[in-house]
Amino acid sequence: MRVARDTRVILDTNVLLSGLLVSEGPPVKLIDAWEKNRFTLVACEELIAEFRAVAARPFFKARLKASAVELLMSGLRDFSFFCDHLPFGPKAPDPKDSFLLALAEASEADCLVTGDKELQALKRYKATRIVSPAAMVRLVAQASTKDAE
Repeated sequence: MRVARDTRVILDTNVLLSGLLVSEGPPVKLIDAWEKNRFTLVACEELIAEFRAVAARPFFKARLKASAVELLMSGLRDFSFFCDHLPFGPKAPDPKDSFLLALAEASEADCLVTGDKELQALKRYKATRIVSPAAMVRLVAQASTKDAE
C-alpha cells in the first residue's frame, strides 16, 4: 500500500490520546504526519464525542492541557474528511467500537489505525486495512522514502 495525501486514515481515539500524552512514538508521529498532509484524516461526530469523553476522564484531565485537547478536536472537525452519516450494521468485537467500522465503510478509508488488539485481529473490514500505529508509521515512512527518491 502506498500512503499519499489522498490516502484516507482513521486514527482511533486511543491513538489520538496517546499522541497527546507521549512526546515520542508512533501515535505522535502519525499526528505529525497528518499535520504535514502525508495522508487525509477521517473523522465523524462519534469519534469526536468519544475523544471528548475519554479526554475528560480524571487520568487524562490530569495529564493533558485542555487547550491541546480542544485544538485536536477542532482539527478533527475542520481539517479531516468528515463523515456526517454512518451506515447502521457493522459489528465490532466490542460494540462501542462499531462506529469505527461504520466510519471505515462510509469514508472508504484505506486504513483504520488502532491500538485495540481485538480490532487489529480483524486485519481488514471490507476495503479498509486495520493496522497498529507502528505499522502505519512504517507505511508513511516508506512513502516518504519513495517521495525522496
